[in-house]
Amino acid sequence: MDNTRNASAAPASSKHRIPRARRDAVPRPALLAQVLEQAADARLVLVQAPAGFGKTTLLVQLAAALAVAAPGIQVVWVSLDAEDNDANRLFAALFGALAPLELPWAVPPATVLAQLQDASPAARTALGLLTDALGGRPDARIALVLDDLHHVTDAAALQLLDTLIARAPPELCLFIGSRTAPPLSLARWRAGGELVELGLEDLRFDLGAAQALCRLRGLQAPSEEALQAALARTHGWVAGLHLLLGSARPGTGSLPALAGPAADRHLFDYFAQEVLAGLPPPLQQFVLYGSVLPELSPALCQAVTGRSDARVVLDDLFGRQLFLSALDDSVPVLRFHDLFRDFLRGELERREPGRAAALHALAAAAEPRAERAVPHWLAAGRWAEALAALRQVADGLLAVGGTHRVERWLDQLPPAWRDAQADAALLRGLCAWSRWDWGLARDEFQRSHDAYAQQGRPRDRHVALGMLGACHNALGELERAGAVLADAADAQLPPALQVAFDSLQAWHGVARGDGPAVLAGLAAMADNAARAPEARYPNIVDMSYGHFTGLPGTRPLMERLGRLCRADQPGGEVQVPALHAWLAFWHGEPGAAREALHELLQRQRQLPGDTMLGVGALHLHSLHLAAQGHAAEALAVVAQVPGLMTPGFSRGWRRTYAHVQARLHWRAEDADGLAALLPDLARPRSAREWPVLDTGAALLQGQHALLCGELAAARAHLERAARLQAGARLPAFMGDARFALALCRAAQGEPEAAAAALDELLCEAVQDDGLGSLLLEPPARLQALWQALAPRLRCPAAAQARLRGRLAAWLQGGVPTAGSAAGSVPPDEPLSAREREVMALLAEGQSNKLIARGLGLSLHTVKRHVANILTKLALDSRTQAAAYWHRR
Repeated sequence: MDNTRNASAAPASSKHRIPRARRDAVPRPALLAQVLEQAADARLVLVQAPAGFGKTTLLVQLAAALAVAAPGIQVVWVSLDAEDNDANRLFAALFGALAPLELPWAVPPATVLAQLQDASPAARTALGLLTDALGGRPDARIALVLDDLHHVTDAAALQLLDTLIARAPPELCLFIGSRTAPPLSLARWRAGGELVELGLEDLRFDLGAAQALCRLRGLQAPSEEALQAALARTHGWVAGLHLLLGSARPGTGSLPALAGPAADRHLFDYFAQEVLAGLPPPLQQFVLYGSVLPELSPALCQAVTGRSDARVVLDDLFGRQLFLSALDDSVPVLRFHDLFRDFLRGELERREPGRAAALHALAAAAEPRAERAVPHWLAAGRWAEALAALRQVADGLLAVGGTHRVERWLDQLPPAWRDAQADAALLRGLCAWSRWDWGLARDEFQRSHDAYAQQGRPRDRHVALGMLGACHNALGELERAGAVLADAADAQLPPALQVAFDSLQAWHGVARGDGPAVLAGLAAMADNAARAPEARYPNIVDMSYGHFTGLPGTRPLMERLGRLCRADQPGGEVQVPALHAWLAFWHGEPGAAREALHELLQRQRQLPGDTMLGVGALHLHSLHLAAQGHAAEALAVVAQVPGLMTPGFSRGWRRTYAHVQARLHWRAEDADGLAALLPDLARPRSAREWPVLDTGAALLQGQHALLCGELAAARAHLERAARLQAGARLPAFMGDARFALALCRAAQGEPEAAAAALDELLCEAVQDDGLGSLLLEPPARLQALWQALAPRLRCPAAAQARLRGRLAAWLQGGVPTAGSAAGSVPPDEPLSAREREVMALLAEGQSNKLIARGLGLSLHTVKRHVANILTKLALDSRTQAAAYWHRR
C-alpha cells in the first residue's frame, strides 16, 4: 500500500511536556526531600491516591527538585490517557518521551516497538533493546515519569511495564502516578527496598498546607477552626479544599457552609457546578464544549467553540485555576482534571443532549493528525469518516506493531455497517497479513477487491489486488497468483502501486523456478522503489529470506534493494543485516560472512517476535554450520524453524524447509537421514505447493540412490531433476542437480558427460561470483571429482584456482560451536563478555552478593546484569539461566 504515513510511533509531543506548576501549588519541601533521598536506591517511586489529591502536582514538584538535586539528570514525562491502553501504544508513548535523549539504540525504536504488541516471551526479550539503550550511557541518569497510569488496564501492557521496571538499568528510576495500585511486582520491590510509596496519607493536606494554600490564593486566612472543619469535611482532599476556597470571597476569610440539600451530594459535583455557575455564560459554553477534547489547544478549541480568541480564553481559564494543568506553556495546551472533565461532559449532555457528537465531529475535522482524529469520528458516530481516517494511518501503525489498535478501532464500528465496507475488509486483511495469517488475509483482500471493482475504484482495487496476489502465492495458489499478475499487466500503475506487483512477480518466479521472471521482478521492484520511497515497506524487506540469493544474476539486484532499505523505513533496517548475511555467505569471504551472520543472529535474538527475521537467521546459521562440517548442530538449528511458522506460513512453506534438512544430510553423506525424509519429500506435491518441489523431490531421490550405490536409479532421478531444473530452478539453498548428476555419470564411467555437468555448475559460479552451492556439496566427493575431471573442464584454470582457494578458506576457517574450545564465542551468543562472567558464577549457584564480590561490582550492577541475562535469553528465573548455561 502507498497511503500517506503520517502516523508516527510517538503520540503528540504535548504528552511529553512536564505540566506547568500551578501558581497556588503548595511547596512541600520536607516530603520532596524524603522522596529524593529514598529514590536514590529505588527502581520505582509510586504516587497512588484517589483523584484530586495532587498526584500530578507532586510529580511536577519532584521533577523540578530532581533537576536541582541531581544536575545532569534527564527527566522525561508521559501523560497517559485512555488511548494508551494497550502494550504497543503504552510503549509508543514511552518511546516518544525518550526520543529527545538520543539514546544509543542497537536498532531504531520503531523496530523495537513493532515487537511490543503483547506480553509474549518475544516481546519481553525485545525489551532488552530498550534496557540496553537506557543503560548505554552510564554517566547519565534518567527519571521517567508515567502520570495517570490508571488509564492503562490492559494486562499485556502492564506485564511488559513490570518487566521493564524489573530489568531497568541502574541509570533509570521510574515515577508513576495512579489512582489505583497498579498490578506490578510491588511486593517484591517493597521487600527489596527498591520501592518508594506515597499514598493518601502522604498527600492529604494538614492545617499548615491549608493555610499556605490560602496565602497562595490571595485569601485572608480563615480561622483555624474554619480550616480544621474544612479539612475534616474534605479529609484533606486537595481538590475539595480548592473548591471550598474557590467559593470564598477574596479578603473575607469566610468559607461557604455545606448545609441543606448540598450536604447530601458529592462534594465535587456540588462545587463543580458552583464553579461553573460562577463563570460568565460564554466561558461556561467554552469549557463545556471543550470537555470533548483530551487536550485543549487553541486550534481545536476554536474549532469546537467557534471562538477566534481561544488562546486568550485558555490563558484566562488557567489564571482562574479551574482544575487545569498546562501541558505546553508556549501554545498553550491545557488538560482538564479527569474528575472535572467527567463532570463537564455530564453537564454538557444534561444541558444539550446529543451535542457532544457534533462537537467531536468538529474536533475531528480540525485535528491535523489523522491518528488522533479517529477516536473523535468514532465518538461522533461518523463511521465513514472514521474508517477513512483509519485507512490513512493504518500502514504507519501496522509497520510499528499497532495491529491491536487498528483492530480495536475497527471493532467500534457497527458490525452490520462495517462488514459491508471495502475499506474495513482491506484493513482487516492487513492486520491478518501482519500476523502471517495468510488464509484470513486472502479472504479479506478478496472481499475488498471485489467491492472496489463494483464501486469503480480502480486505484483501491489494485491496492487490494497486490496484497491478494501475495497471499495466493504464499499459500501455493499459483494459478490465482498468475491471474493477478495478468490482471495488473496492462494497467498503467504509478510506481508506489506497481512495487507490490513487482514483488509478486519475483516471488511467483521463485515458486515456479522461473529465473527470468525472478530477475525481471527484482529489477522492476528496485526501479519503482527508487521512484516511490514510501512503497519500500513491506514489499522490499521480504526479499531477505534467502530464496533469491544464489540464483544467477540476482546479486546486483539484491544489493541494490538492500541499499534502498534505509534505517528511516520502518522494518527496512531490520532486514538489511539479513540481506548482507545471505550475500556474504554465497558471494563473500568467510571472515566477512561470519561477521554478517553474527550481526544477524544478534538481531534475531533481540527481536524474536519477527517471524521473517527468525526464520531467515536460523536457516542461514544452519548452512554456515553445515559448510564447516558441523552437521548435527546444523540440523538442530534448522529444526527450530517450523516452530516459528504460523499456521498460514507453514502450510505453504513447510516442505521447503524440510528440503533444507535434506540438503544438510546430503552434504554429510547421511543416507539414513535422507531416507527418513523421503516419504514426505518424494510424495507428489499438492495443488497448493510450489512446482519447484517436483524438482526437489527428484533431486532428493537421486541423491539417496547415489549414496546407496544404486547408480541406474540415481541417474534416472537426477536426469529428471536436471530437466525439471532447466524450467523450474530450485532456490539455491535447496540444491542443484548438476553436481550429483556429474558424480553419477563419473561413477558409471562417463567422464565427458560428468565433466559437462560439473563444468556448467563451475562456470555459473565463476560468472555469478558465487560459492554457496559448492559449500553445500559433500566436500570429499567434490574435491575428488573436481580433481579427476579438471583436464576435461572448459572453465578457465585461473578461475577454477580462485574458486578452489575461496572454498579452501571456508573449509579451513571453522565456526565456533557449542562443542568448541571454552574460550570461543559462538556467532549467536547474545550475552556480553561481562554478562557471560556473571552467568558462569550464577550457574555455580553463587548469590548476587558473592558475584558482586568476586567481580568487583556493586550489588545493584549485578542485579541489573542478571536482569539483562534473563531478558536476552527469554528466561524467567535464575534456575532456568543456570540450566541454559550448563547445556552449552
